[in-house]
Amino acid sequence: MKSQALELIHCWTWFKFLPDEAKSHFADACRLMTIDKGATLYRHNDDISYIYGVVSGGFRIYVASPDGEEMTLEDVAAGAWFPHFLPQDTPVYFGNCVSTKTSTVVVISVTDFLAFGEAWPQLYRGLYNEFVARGVVTIGRIELLTFHSLNVRLAVYLLRLLVIRGSAAPGSSYFIESSDNQGEIANRVGGARQRVNGILKEWERSGVICIEKHGLLIQKPEYLLTLARDSGFDVETYLGAWQGGWKSPFQIDSGFSAAE
Repeated sequence: MKSQALELIHCWTWFKFLPDEAKSHFADACRLMTIDKGATLYRHNDDISYIYGVVSGGFRIYVASPDGEEMTLEDVAAGAWFPHFLPQDTPVYFGNCVSTKTSTVVVISVTDFLAFGEAWPQLYRGLYNEFVARGVVTIGRIELLTFHSLNVRLAVYLLRLLVIRGSAAPGSSYFIESSDNQGEIANRVGGARQRVNGILKEWERSGVICIEKHGLLIQKPEYLLTLARDSGFDVETYLGAWQGGWKSPFQIDSGFSAAE
């Protein structure tokens, strides 16, 4: 288990400035857990008990309105540590967290985590740097919602889901197992549900995607990427800024034009 914890520690920005001795001590304080698909890890405003590093699987962090409408705040994939929290007297989780797949995580209690930060304050430098780096995402979202068409916003959203939830499928396509309904997708891209549905149907007729029962099959990811690039939006920088700089899992050099 320690080797799995160390691998996660070495690849995540939180721990970038720690000496190897500190990383080893941190790994010693972790334990391994398996979380079933669909299980709730924590609920909004619960007292924080644990900090998690994802060995495999994934999680969705979301908030819910009083009438039950859900809005995803963040998708967490393998390699990530979460959550961020404010160091108040009784820190609490922001949002609800549910496992989107059967997942393996390394876990450290918040008490041990805070004690570790007292002993090795370089941890807080890493936490700060990772938090500030997310500013690229915030600025990118503002640019998308302010200056770009709904087609572009939806293309970037699907590319983001592909990076986090996508799995390779036959014929250079990718399947996204999605828990987002069309109302939530519309909210996240700033468009009307009917218009989002119309674009998805248009892309399905063109063979770009295939709408399936449990998600989307992205048959031409290069179309979505080219559409975003041609708009002038720096999609690679935007996608790379999410959660430690993950990159798109596919390489595109086809000369395909989104105008086709």
